[in-house]
Amino acid sequence: MVSLNRDGLTGKVLGGERISVEEVLELYRWPLEEVGALANARRDLAKAKSYDGRGREIVTYIVDRNINYTNVCNVYCKFCAFYRTEKDE
Repeated sequence: MVSLNRDGLTGKVLGGERISVEEVLELYRWPLEEVGALANARRDLAKAKSYDGRGREIVTYIVDRNINYTNVCNVYCKFCAFYRTEKDE
């Protein structure tokens, strides 16, 4: 089992090194706030290096469309006001 103190494991994560299964299990023992802060710091480092150093400035999005060719449905979801049964006109 790999034995790293918090500083050693933090350094590995921030350095972009792969961590072992044992090290991941060690992270489970950390307070959630510390793991979140470490993940956020690592993400900031990764974003700063991407897109020619402009990673923090760029925001992306995706347009997702779900095209239904008919409104006839056999699922009958209680929340859906879109569907019609085969008997409806």
